[in-house]
Amino acid sequence: MVTSRRQLYGLVILNVAAVSVIAGALYDLLVPAVPPNHLRYVGALDPAAVSRFARLDLAMLRSIGGCLLAIGVTCLLLINGPVRRGNGWARLAVALLIGVAEANNAYRMYPFDSPWYAPLSFAILAVVGAALVGNRRGHGRRPIARTTVTTRDK
Repeated sequence: MVTSRRQLYGLVILNVAAVSVIAGALYDLLVPAVPPNHLRYVGALDPAAVSRFARLDLAMLRSIGGCLLAIGVTCLLLINGPVRRGNGWARLAVALLIGVAEANNAYRMYPFDSPWYAPLSFAILAVVGAALVGNRRGHGRRPIARTTVTTRDK
């Protein structure tokens, strides 16, 4: 349950991050041809190797797209379920899922002159959103078991 404006902003930012991950994943899954920056990086290829390189490059893009799609959908479910209810473990899971996946994606894209700043911004949004949502004091923790000692009256 959202109890403050800060938490509401955090949830909005987390949802934007997750939807952005999904949008990037769909691009990776649906890209029709090898991106020009990949071809520039590889340079001149033997005509026989061009087709094999294209199949390999598109397969790699689609595999990362499938993984990122799964991460984005999972994070949307976590954000709008357990995170909204205040569970700290879910907030940490979303920040780690998006943060690690997209920071690594950005790091790997940089040398190839790919738009690395997009996935890096998704990772930053996830961490900022998780920090804004915060964890309500005591929520998500198990209550301390209380034991009562009863004595029988004789």
